[in-house]
Amino acid sequence: MAKRVKDSVPAEEIVQEDKPVREIVANEIVAVEAPQAEAFAPAPTGPTLGQRVRWFFGFLLRLILTLIVLGILAMGLSYIMPLIYQKYIQPVQDNTAQLSELNNHLAQEEIAIAGLQTDLEAAQTSQAQLEQSLSDLEGRMKKTEEQIAAHTQSLAALEQMQSTLQAQTDATDAEVARQIKLMKSMELLSRARLYLYQSNFGLARQDAQTARDLLAEVQPTAPADFADDLAEVIHRLDLALANLPAFPVAASDDLDIAWQILLGGLPQPQATPVSATPVPAEGTATPTPQATLEPTATP
Repeated sequence: MAKRVKDSVPAEEIVQEDKPVREIVANEIVAVEAPQAEAFAPAPTGPTLGQRVRWFFGFLLRLILTLIVLGILAMGLSYIMPLIYQKYIQPVQDNTAQLSELNNHLAQEEIAIAGLQTDLEAAQTSQAQLEQSLSDLEGRMKKTEEQIAAHTQSLAALEQMQSTLQAQTDATDAEVARQIKLMKSMELLSRARLYLYQSNFGLARQDAQTARDLLAEVQPTAPADFADDLAEVIHRLDLALANLPAFPVAASDDLDIAWQILLGGLPQPQATPVSATPVPAEGTATPTPQATLEPTATP
């Protein structure tokens, strides 16, 4: 073998000055013998039984570890999910239910508020109507008070006239005095009717009593036909006084009848000059423009 190597190596390489001979020969021997070693290497025959067993147990171990990890994850999820549900999902659901209930409550409140607004508008309308009715009633009451004031002024003027007549002379015509008393009676009855309209039964009774006393003074000196009328008037006034204040409606009817009888039987007064105070020429109930001898509407 060494001889074959020596024959195959050129002489120039053996005699190289930089490399030893042994090193060159050794390198050549390795280069020649290496292909022979590769030529005799056994061919691969696949994994052995031990490798397959190791692979099986490794796969089985990985499978067991995977199942354990999955079991742990499942147990963790089974424990964590209820907590997540209680802490996050259930509060959201509860809040949603509460919001829905609150919305329903708000809707009901809005309906109730709308109903209250409707009732308020109806109450305002009723209040406006009531205020209008009160205004009308105040107007009527004011008009009635004005009429009462007018009758009061007429009575004061007649009393002044009577005082003037009595103060002037004892020879004053008795007919004029009687006419003045009759006119005072008419004014008293008119004012009594207005007091009944106001349900002021005390003042109405007082005026009716005063008129009755004046007519009782006039009746003895009145003409025969007019005296009978005065008797009927006095009778009606007695009935009215008896019915006050327990039965104001009946008293009002008797007072109206007495007023009508007195108005129908009142004779024309004689024109008699009396000082500077004018005496009404016609048999009117009052000297004011509003009050005439026409019947006054009863309440």
